[in-house]
Amino acid sequence: MALSQPLTQPFRLAGLELPPQTVLLCRLLALTILFTWHPRQIQTPFLPFLPGLDELPPVLFQRTLQAALVLGSLAILFTRRIRLAAFVTGSALLLAVLSSRAYYGNNKTFTGLLLVLAACADLRLIRWQFALLYFGAGLNKALDPDWHSGQFFHNWAGARLANPLYLWALPHLPTLPQIVCWSTIAIELALVPLMLLRRFFWPAIWISALFQCGLLLFTGDTFNLFFFASQIALLAFVEWPANPVTVIWDGECGFCAQTKGWMQRFDWDGILHWVPQQSNIGDRWGLSRATLKDAMYSVSGTNIRHGYSAWRAMVVWLPILWYTALAAVVLAPRPAVVALLLFLTPLSNPVGEAVYRWVARNRHRFGDQTCALPAPPKG
Repeated sequence: MALSQPLTQPFRLAGLELPPQTVLLCRLLALTILFTWHPRQIQTPFLPFLPGLDELPPVLFQRTLQAALVLGSLAILFTRRIRLAAFVTGSALLLAVLSSRAYYGNNKTFTGLLLVLAACADLRLIRWQFALLYFGAGLNKALDPDWHSGQFFHNWAGARLANPLYLWALPHLPTLPQIVCWSTIAIELALVPLMLLRRFFWPAIWISALFQCGLLLFTGDTFNLFFFASQIALLAFVEWPANPVTVIWDGECGFCAQTKGWMQRFDWDGILHWVPQQSNIGDRWGLSRATLKDAMYSVSGTNIRHGYSAWRAMVVWLPILWYTALAAVVLAPRPAVVALLLFLTPLSNPVGEAVYRWVARNRHRFGDQTCALPAPPKG
């Protein structure tokens, strides 16, 4: 048991010193640093922003920051002292930025700030930081004449990237550079109030996610840490379930029991509360036995989902999905992002529902056919 606890620690989000979504945010950032092996980018002090840093022993300074990044990231994953580990890791990134103008980058500064602000245990700080990021980006573009004319995007997409889609579309739509430039400015500035008002959090999440994913698909570039950090930071706008998600399943289906067992292996916090339909639990929400026999249901607060939508909503709360998705984006950015967008948006619903209905109709043909319900008590 002593050996298994550190191995399962990365899958635990509840009962720690930070909210679950903040814990997941820190761990995904830590995995990003490790998966991309970012510590190798840390440089010796060169033209520092803070005078005197270049007076320190350069190699020792570099190796110390690299060690802090690696050990801090591992501590975020495998220990319970997440606040301290996040603060140390974020501070190491920020100190590396301050020590070298050659290393400096907005993406590294943003990532370091995310970790430091996460250690403060107040999600509002991360939301304000994200809103400030978009405000600064939008304002900077709005004041740049090259963005007004579309010249920036034309040179970037046409000359630097030689993007085939852009080069094909330009003759058919000569104003495309101006449209893209002004649309980008409008999106970035519009996201500012959306990220500051709770009622607009979900539109902010989707607009920001689609905007950054579109940029990656267009360029094929994650812009160092920025794509990862900008997507991970959206967890600060997510309301984590206050109570376990109720899953209503067919307790007489061996295949369903095997699926339940598989998902429970990665549900270390017990966020999914499995209740067999045979217990008449559906009566609580007006779901008859006839209705429940056709599909699995999940209930979280006032949200009642069934079939493929219920399964997807359940998987979303398991950290293993996001760890796997992060690794996939690191290895193959464009295909992974396309797959994630298909999975998380309604675009996958027709195929997902069709597959789910086929499996549901044939579920008694798969797996162990013994009844999964416990035997009634004797006497």
